[in-house]
Amino acid sequence: MHANTEQVAALARTTERFAEAMRTGMSKAFDPVRVGVLQLAAEHGPLRAGEVAERLDALPSSITRHIKALADADLVRTTADPVDRRAVLLEVTDAGRAELRQFLDVGNQVFGAVIADWSATDVVTLTGLLQRLIESWAANGTAQQQRAGRRSRPFDWSQS
Repeated sequence: MHANTEQVAALARTTERFAEAMRTGMSKAFDPVRVGVLQLAAEHGPLRAGEVAERLDALPSSITRHIKALADADLVRTTADPVDRRAVLLEVTDAGRAELRQFLDVGNQVFGAVIADWSATDVVTLTGLLQRLIESWAANGTAQQQRAGRRSRPFDWSQS
């Protein structure tokens, strides 16, 4: 049996509220773009700055400022891209890895405190369902958004 329209709408609203709560809480504690740049460099580096901007869905000028700040703090290293000398490659340093590890540890502690009264079964179940949602979104979300955008443009102001 498939979910009905009301159930889908409830799930959409709930995930939006959760995402907003996470963004709000995180932005009070740290700069999420800075952490995102550091995490991408650690997990996928060396990366071009443009690729970081694309993956984080951020303005290239914002990413450039974050990269400069991270480089000044010796958390990342930048080098000219040998293929395109105009482009910069970003790579995490040992100090950057240590800071990222510390940040993730604190995040795990906070999340653990939030769900402290949950059973292990609930945690495993939600983790599996969220992973399934992420995979479904990766497979279908962008195409569905594009189709919906072509059918109706009520928010033309946000299209630029």
